[in-house]
Amino acid sequence: SKQSTAVTVRKKCYELFKKEYRDTWHEILVKFEESTQYTETGKTVAQRQQLFNKSVKRFTQSLAALSKAHGIETAFVMAGSIVNQDASLGYAYTTPGAEDFFVERCHADTDVIIGHFKAHI
Repeated sequence: SKQSTAVTVRKKCYELFKKEYRDTWHEILVKFEESTQYTETGKTVAQRQQLFNKSVKRFTQSLAALSKAHGIETAFVMAGSIVNQDASLGYAYTTPGAEDFFVERCHADTDVIIGHFKAHI
């Protein structure tokens, strides 16, 4: 069945991930888990701005450290999900090895990619 095939593929990917990042796979997963904690709702505009800025700082520091220590390159875009309230909440980031990713692969500079992402959410 499709579900058992998906489980098998997922399991194999996880095994390969642990093999490839033998010494750091757990730390990578912990950082991923930490990232899921930044989805708080019911905040004021100022609180959401503060949380967004704090999240940007933490993500960029963590991803820069992973890039430097383990050669893991990253390109990501963040934006607030409440359209009228979060207009100013948008951020795009790349590690040095992915520096031109948005321009080369998406044909969009930082502002354009953030705009596209906001339109998507």
